[in-house]
Amino acid sequence: MVRKVNANPLSKCLKKKNGAYVLSLPETLPGESAASVADLVLTARDSSLSIDASKVERIDTPCIQVLLSAARQWREDGSEMKFTGQSAALDETLSILGLSTTELEAGDAKHA
Repeated sequence: MVRKVNANPLSKCLKKKNGAYVLSLPETLPGESAASVADLVLTARDSSLSIDASKVERIDTPCIQVLLSAARQWREDGSEMKFTGQSAALDETLSILGLSTTELEAGDAKHA
């Protein structure tokens, strides 16, 4: 099945650069956007993925769950997934859920 990335309302958030992907998360990620986030993440599978969450002002639990699942998959695949920026709102939401970005990353010695 071919994914239609351009049909995804968040498609402009994912860019490919030098064989790796960069996902720049928008300011607001309500639960309804989890499927769109999952589609973007799946597009980047089998490649390095850098996530810039510096603009996030609100992110609901379903979107966090997608990122957790992606980190697990990246670990299993032996690929790298890292955060290049994170907002205070993301940190706060993760803290409420008992998480940190460490659980949302994969691919180096500290995430083995």
